[in-house]
Amino acid sequence: MLAAQKNHPMPQARSRAARTRRVLPAAAALAISATALTAALAAPASAATALTAAGSARPASGRPASAEITTGRPGPAATALTAALTARATGRPASAELATASAALAHGAKAAVTAAGGAATLARPSHRQAPASRTIRVTSLKSSGRGTLRWAIQRANSARGVSTTIDFSVAGTIRLLSALPPVSASVRVNGLSAPGYSAGRPPAIAINFARHAGLRFAPRSTHSQLLGVAIENARGNGVTLDASAITLNADYIGLTPGGAKAGNRGAGIYAFARSRGDKIGLNTSGRPGVVGNVISANAGSGIVLAGSSHDTISANRIGTSPAGTARLGNGGNGILISHGARDTEVGGTDYTNPATGAANNPTGSKGTVPPVFVVPALGNLISGNVANGVLISQGATHNMLNGNFIGTTASGNGALGNGGNGVWIDRAARNSLIGCKFVNNPFVYYNVVSGNRQNGLRVTSSDNVTVQGNFFGVGANNTTLLGNRLNGIQVAGSSRNTQVGGVIPLGNVSAANGRNGIDLAGRARGFVTFNTFGGLLAFKGAAPNRNNGLLVTATGGDNLVRTNVFSGNARNGIELAGYARGVTVDPDIAGLSTNGKSRLANGGNGLLITGHAHGNVIGGSLRSVIPQNTFSGNKGYGVVISGRAHANRVFTSFIGTEILGVKPLGNSRGGLLISGHAYANLIGGGKLPANLISGNKGAGVTLTGGTSRNRVIANFIGLNRLGRRLPNTGRAIVNHGRRNLIRRNRT
Repeated sequence: MLAAQKNHPMPQARSRAARTRRVLPAAAALAISATALTAALAAPASAATALTAAGSARPASGRPASAEITTGRPGPAATALTAALTARATGRPASAELATASAALAHGAKAAVTAAGGAATLARPSHRQAPASRTIRVTSLKSSGRGTLRWAIQRANSARGVSTTIDFSVAGTIRLLSALPPVSASVRVNGLSAPGYSAGRPPAIAINFARHAGLRFAPRSTHSQLLGVAIENARGNGVTLDASAITLNADYIGLTPGGAKAGNRGAGIYAFARSRGDKIGLNTSGRPGVVGNVISANAGSGIVLAGSSHDTISANRIGTSPAGTARLGNGGNGILISHGARDTEVGGTDYTNPATGAANNPTGSKGTVPPVFVVPALGNLISGNVANGVLISQGATHNMLNGNFIGTTASGNGALGNGGNGVWIDRAARNSLIGCKFVNNPFVYYNVVSGNRQNGLRVTSSDNVTVQGNFFGVGANNTTLLGNRLNGIQVAGSSRNTQVGGVIPLGNVSAANGRNGIDLAGRARGFVTFNTFGGLLAFKGAAPNRNNGLLVTATGGDNLVRTNVFSGNARNGIELAGYARGVTVDPDIAGLSTNGKSRLANGGNGLLITGHAHGNVIGGSLRSVIPQNTFSGNKGYGVVISGRAHANRVFTSFIGTEILGVKPLGNSRGGLLISGHAYANLIGGGKLPANLISGNKGAGVTLTGGTSRNRVIANFIGLNRLGRRLPNTGRAIVNHGRRNLIRRNRT
């Protein structure tokens, strides 16, 4: 048995011996090739001489080293040497390939050959080297053939494991006779290399797809780039992203290099769910005015993220001319984010010009210093589109907008508009528009959402949306009026927990809009508006909304109106109508300036509660820079309760005085009016003074015929906060209703 084992090795031993016999020539080839390549590269020889030296170096097997490598175990070294041996076919020097091969061979030989008990075995070569790279040059503008873009993409796709740059020796338009092959390897299509191109200028290379399919980055094309190319007239999408980490920059998608319409029949850019981490537009300099891509005049939306995630969309012009001064709209939305797309940043948070050091400060530090205007460098201009500027829908989540101008010109101070809403968030939770952080001055990287043909922002059946530090209806300069045709902000459907604003400086401006500054409707619940300028510029004068500063018809309840200024509007500062219920208004200003010391009248009433609105609370114990509700200086009444409104309470409110309750800033028609068939409302109650109703023209409190079971209790009427006389010009209380209770008031 022992003899048999000696004369007939086991199969495992035979296999090991066979591998050893195969490995030794390959190892020798690696070592000899490394030496030959190093010597060739060090000598002042031509590329051809280096190729000959590398290819003819012979180990003990008697075969060229290249044959040993390619018939052994190919890896980075084999790939690099093969590229070097064929480099002359491309018409460019082989030195880059030789350098890669030399480094890879030298490193791989050391890792590959090990000694153990006198026997040589082959370990796997290291795979930590950077991928080999090469450059292919396009020399023809024809549709096909050697030197064309098609030929270059085909060659790049065939080189697995090699990153390819496609440069251009020609400039002009490539008119295709058939679709290009999809890009299926890591490829940098570098239109920036075309003759005549310079940074910041239009592309020098255009691809006219002539109604054939557009350019597609297929699943294996991760880390590819499309730079400085115009994509025109594709049958479907201009560019389709089906791989991750794709970069598109300095491209025109839907326009010719001259800026004329040449729209693709689908979207400009379409990213599928498997595509993530893409960069659409770059501005690494941080300078204002740098344009990433121009994506305009396409039949579909400008950009579609259909389930894609972790993307950035920065410094693009979407739906406008390259200069950002004229409409060249996409037929759908500017940007559509849908099908669960998540964690995308549209814009960015840069707000300082690195060339000058100036930082955007559109309010002049809340009116204390001269304002400074710097366009946020990473923001997109999204205007002129047929539908919405941005639509976030179908479960898309955790997407954020910073520093974008949506509906304006590139300066932010002229109107181009989008045909729908500036931004529409529909059935998509936890998305946000953020214009500053708590530590910043207000609005430093604001979204300016103005001049649109519907609402500035519309939120429907979407939970936990956050809106802070933005302009809706005014220009970036905090002066020009660029109203959205409908509301500045509308929250509707079953939306829950929408946060509009926050502590200073996180409030928003919603002014100069065709209807209301904010419209809260449907079954919305848990809504908060906090530090909103509704009907006025930020820390400045009036910019009237044509209806109300705030209109609430929502029936969801648990809605809070806190520390806002709703002044300067054409009608009412605040209106609760329909079947609005569960609204708390505390503490707010309606009819005065932001400091509460001068008039900024609403054309109607400070607060109107009408329709069947019920169960609402006007007043409370919240304290901030506004100490209590102040409804003063309005052209109508301070507060009106009318229609069939019932079971509402008004307390801890000043009606007709400045914010400190000492001096008069009266309402023009009277203090408080209860009219129509309003019933069972409570004005005051508790300790004196529950409300201060003083300094108004007309009566302090009026209850008309048809009202019933209302109570007016424990108010100062005609006195200031200190109990001194501050009379209304009319009677203290006029009661023509039925069963209304008037008691414990001081007049």
